[in-house]
Amino acid sequence: MSLLARLPGPRDPVFLRRLASALVLAPLALGLVWYGGYPFAIFVAAFAAAMAWEWVRMSDRDAPPRAFSIATGTAVGSVLLAANGEWAWCALWVLAGAVSAYLDRRRRGRAWEAPLGVIYVASAASILVGLRGADGGLGAVLFLLAVVWAADTFAYLAGTWLGGPKLLPAASPNKTWTGLVAGVGCGAAAGVIVAGLWGLDPAYALAAALPAAGMAVAGDLVMSLAKRRFGVKDAGTLIPGHGGVLDRVDALMLATVFAGLFAMLAPAGWPGSGI
Repeated sequence: MSLLARLPGPRDPVFLRRLASALVLAPLALGLVWYGGYPFAIFVAAFAAAMAWEWVRMSDRDAPPRAFSIATGTAVGSVLLAANGEWAWCALWVLAGAVSAYLDRRRRGRAWEAPLGVIYVASAASILVGLRGADGGLGAVLFLLAVVWAADTFAYLAGTWLGGPKLLPAASPNKTWTGLVAGVGCGAAAGVIVAGLWGLDPAYALAAALPAAGMAVAGDLVMSLAKRRFGVKDAGTLIPGHGGVLDRVDALMLATVFAGLFAMLAPAGWPGSGI
C-alpha cells in the first residue's frame, strides 16, 4: 500500500469524527484555559467525573452504584480542593477515596485496579487545575497542551501514514516506532515554539518538552494496556471518533503528572513553578 493510500483523508470516517470532535472541544478547552479560575476548574471536574465513571465501568462490570460514587466523588473533590490551593487536603481526599475504592472492590476481586484508577484520574485532574492557578499558570497549561496535542496528533498521523515496526503490540497493534519518534519530536518542537512566544529559554523549554512529549505517548500506551487488560476497545462512547473521555485525554493525563512534578522543581519564573 502506498503512503498516499494510508494518509487519512476525507473518506476516512474515523479521522473525520476525530477532526469534528477536536474542532468542537479544542476551542472550548482553550477558552476556559484562558479564562481560568472556577470556570476552568468546573470544566476539569466534569471531565474528571466522566473519566472516573468510565474507569469503574471499564474495570468492574459488576460495580454497584457506590463504586461510581466513590470514584467520581474523589475526582471532583480533588479538583475543587486543588482549585483552592488546599494541597494537603487534596492528597488526603485522594488517599481516602483510594482506600474506600479498595475496600469496596476487594469483595469482588482484583482490588488493586480500583484505587489505581482513582489515584490516576484524581491526580492528573487536580494537578492540571493547580498548574493553571499557579504563577504563570496560563503559560504552563498552554505549553503542556501544545506538547501533548502535537505529540498525540503526529504520533497518530505518522503511525497511520508511514507505518513501520510495531511499538508494543501487546498494548495496541496500531502504534509504531515511527509514531513514537514523530510524536516526541513534534511535541517537543511545539513546546519550544510556545515557550518562545512566552519569551522563555528555549533550551530549558526543550528539557521540559521532550520528556513531557514522551509521557504523552506513554500515557496513550498505558491506557491501551488497561483497555486490553479489561477486554474493551474503548473506555466509553461519549466523544465521536475517540470513544470515551479517557480515550481522548489519555496522553494528557500522564504528561500532566510529569508537568506537575517538573513545576515543583522548576526555578522561579518558569510558568507554573511553585505549584
